[in-house]
Amino acid sequence: MKIAITGSSGFIGNALKEACIQEGIQVVGLCRNPTISNDALFDLNNPKTFKNIPLDVDVIAHAAYTTHSKDLKQAYQANIEGSKALFDFCHKAKIPIIFLSSCSAHANAKSFYGRSKYQLEKHLLATDTIIRPGFVIGDGGIYKRLENSIKTLKFAPLFWGGQQPLQIIHLDELVEGIVKIIKQKISGTYTLAHPTPYPIKDFYALIFKKLGLKPRFLKLSGDLALVVLKIAEALKIPLPLTSENLLGLKYPKIFKPDCAKLGVKTKDF
Repeated sequence: MKIAITGSSGFIGNALKEACIQEGIQVVGLCRNPTISNDALFDLNNPKTFKNIPLDVDVIAHAAYTTHSKDLKQAYQANIEGSKALFDFCHKAKIPIIFLSSCSAHANAKSFYGRSKYQLEKHLLATDTIIRPGFVIGDGGIYKRLENSIKTLKFAPLFWGGQQPLQIIHLDELVEGIVKIIKQKISGTYTLAHPTPYPIKDFYALIFKKLGLKPRFLKLSGDLALVVLKIAEALKIPLPLTSENLLGLKYPKIFKPDCAKLGVKTKDF
């Protein structure tokens, strides 16, 4: 079996690549910085790089997502238009797609990330597969930035009451589920997440416990914080939290997980 993975140098893409290799699956890594990872060049902003996708792959896992765009228009062009172009390329070549979406992808999503993922889900065929991971726990990604922020600040901000439910998934569980889907050639939509959501305040408390710190919280106005974050971003002031991160906490939707259906055992935090 042969698979191509976009975003193969990223947090999830790299873990998926390593898991597939361990399972004896031939992997073609595709990323924007191939000199770093020794993978092939792939850029959502440049459809000419799609030629580096071998036409004999059994499936392509689309894990690439541009997070460093200068503005919303550029992010839209890369993540939505670029992904649609990739989907069209794969459909024309009859290559099935496994799309890494998100539990934040739904009709009422407030963040661009959630809205863009939801929009892209509509561009896929019945023969493709949609993976909706919960908030991914591992040594990287948004989780690691959150952990480092709590470790540094010694407190966690709570927005809109801090009772929003959060579905989580450990990185190893996520890639295990995706590998099972790849090997069994399953199509459809699958939510990979722990069956019990955590209120965000309880989730933060578990991070404090892991770090050996006493939980300290600061209740803040979510709407006011959004204004401040957007101003900071316009002024290019780096902060541990972005407006996109914050919007992802507003109006969350809980999905029924499919881990048990795939034979993936999930751990508590």
